[in-house]
Amino acid sequence: MRLSSIHALILVLAAPLVTACGTTSFFKGPGSGYSVDPGRVQVIASKDDISADSYKEVGIARAKAATAQQAVDMAKERCGRAGGGDLLIMNTPPFQSGERWNVDATCGLSAAAQKNPPPSSGKPVGASSSKGKPIK
Repeated sequence: MRLSSIHALILVLAAPLVTACGTTSFFKGPGSGYSVDPGRVQVIASKDDISADSYKEVGIARAKAATAQQAVDMAKERCGRAGGGDLLIMNTPPFQSGERWNVDATCGLSAAAQKNPPPSSGKPVGASSSKGKPIK
């Protein structure tokens, strides 16, 4: 076998391992229109731990990673940057499925942040940095 054939075989055999331990995350929802630094996103263990009138739901965030903490961190990233939420409210505790940990959470914008939008770049998500109309 030639050296390049061996490398190709190794890549083909290793691909399922990389995929099995890979990470994925997404945000779905209308968002708040702002981007929040993930370090400012507060994790709430359950909707039972927060009153319904103290936040507004802006979407959901889901993540899969090798550890529970990595999955939570990825969900915070999606919630803050894509959704503009400053609260990550767990729908369930992080759970393990196969080799990966999963997070299913609601993104929320706290009542305080609704009155005073979260600090970010100072512009709503999608706003143009040049003079002119916002990007839609």
